[in-house]
Amino acid sequence: MAAGAQGQRRPDATGYRLEDVDVMYAPGTSEATRRLGGGIICRAFADEQEVKQLIQHDGADAKSLPGLRARGCSRGMAYRLLSLAIDDLSGIAMTSRWAIDNEWRAHPISLPQWPSRQLEAAIINALIDGGADIGLAVDAASRPMRVAICGGNDEAVSVLLARGAAVRQEVDDFDSFVMSLPDAIAARIGRRVPLDYERRLLSIYRRLIQNDATLATEQGGDGLGCNLVHDAACREMGQYSQAFVDAYLDLLVANGASLTAQGRHGWTPLHLAARVPSPCVADFLCRHAPPAEINKGMPLDPNKTPLVFAGSGLDWAVQASQDDTMPQLTRDTATSEIPLYEAVIRTLLRSGADIDRMPTATDKERQCRQLVLPQYTTVLNELPTTTIAAVNAAMRPQRGLAAFLMKSLPALLPHLLQPPHTGTTPANPPAAPLLPAPPGYGPHEAEAIGWKIAAMCFDQDAASEAISGSIGIRNSTLARRVTAAAEHFVKSAVFEASSNREVVGGMANMGGQMVRVPLQCFAVNGGHYGGHRRLGLREVVHRAQLDEAARHGIEEGAIDKGFNTHLGNDDCEFGGWQQLGRIDEGGQWVSLGIN
Repeated sequence: MAAGAQGQRRPDATGYRLEDVDVMYAPGTSEATRRLGGGIICRAFADEQEVKQLIQHDGADAKSLPGLRARGCSRGMAYRLLSLAIDDLSGIAMTSRWAIDNEWRAHPISLPQWPSRQLEAAIINALIDGGADIGLAVDAASRPMRVAICGGNDEAVSVLLARGAAVRQEVDDFDSFVMSLPDAIAARIGRRVPLDYERRLLSIYRRLIQNDATLATEQGGDGLGCNLVHDAACREMGQYSQAFVDAYLDLLVANGASLTAQGRHGWTPLHLAARVPSPCVADFLCRHAPPAEINKGMPLDPNKTPLVFAGSGLDWAVQASQDDTMPQLTRDTATSEIPLYEAVIRTLLRSGADIDRMPTATDKERQCRQLVLPQYTTVLNELPTTTIAAVNAAMRPQRGLAAFLMKSLPALLPHLLQPPHTGTTPANPPAAPLLPAPPGYGPHEAEAIGWKIAAMCFDQDAASEAISGSIGIRNSTLARRVTAAAEHFVKSAVFEASSNREVVGGMANMGGQMVRVPLQCFAVNGGHYGGHRRLGLREVVHRAQLDEAARHGIEEGAIDKGFNTHLGNDDCEFGGWQQLGRIDEGGQWVSLGIN
């Protein structure tokens, strides 16, 4: 029977609506079964008793398999009636229901919803009581439990669990993982699902793990040896927030899932996240997997690193997006994947992926490498901002305590200057007059004293942890250089500067222009005769940027300096990292040991 009035097909991310599809039944299907199917699909039942009446008295088959097809199309996709009774609360962002058009393209279907979750639960129970199998489906993706999970329908999951629905895999397919992320819709790649849907989905996963923690360690029965982290790398595709992906993978890892497991052909989760692409999964893996995973090759090709997969994927997406001979859907999908590949590449580069490991023997390989370089330029140009953010994070306790002391010391100092009391304390001692602050004591003295007292409480280990956690790069020579420079700057600012004003710096003439000059705590070796040139953190960071750019053939002009541009790069030259040091208390140059 036809479902609703004639409508226009919508082969896009918004999907088909009920009026855009026809409902098909097998030849010989009874009228009662057709009425049952139509009432479920159209959400026409106001009471579960109507369902029970059709099944128990009119002989409707609760196990029936209605098919959904695009209006006017001869092909359809069959679904168990129980699966069709479950509401999709994802807004079809991650639907499990599809209709086929005449070109064999699948389109997501948006069915109406039940007026209440209570009625939905009653309808589901009535179908199960009437013989519907809660575990049987046409395929793993359309099992009632999987449909409820993908739809973010926590209430339907509760009903199915209460009725004994199996959560273990039954077929050799990724879709048999009950904890899998929902399938991606091609037209929605790179588009975020609603936050409320993420909340519902995460609640369901946590409940399933609470019910059976071993679900997190299931292995694929497809012979590839993949786990749920591999699975997430294949499904995320820019459709979830980083916060959701972090929470989901944290849940899996906390219950035994491995971030470094290799499939049968040597694929790690990071290889897959780079190849698919799935930027949020890649970001999580780069932060939590061992550093060796970042540049890990394949068993038969050690240079097939995640960066190589991401680079080749980006090359394919760029080419496909511009290929007029490809179907429009393929071109649109490729266009959506380009920013995802670029995000994965930047994440890998921040985490220490080695561009030098990329092969360059063929034109195609060299082209892939060239596509990676602009992303590294972006990473390098982020470095000054992330370094300052890391320094500020490390110095926040020092600045906060020093500011408190600076405000408090003028009132506390007279009490601290009172002479110590000797002898027996009288019962009612007269109030001693407060001594005035010493001559010359004012706001600047309070600032300096507060800074020095705060320095006595400074936690250097916590500061180093704050820097490494905020600086945004890791596992590379660049990261070691910039992190070491930031740590030296913080140490100098806390223990050698007199106040935060000195750290921030005052105005000075630099090359004929008045500019602000932050703390100059680095020095370039001037040799035995002295004349050591002082410079600041920003000059050191820019030198690190320029060295990396030169190493990989990135033009110097592509690196933004952002300060003292009238001087060019001359103020950032220091003749090699072994020449970078500091001036000690005796005025002698001492190497910082940064190489």
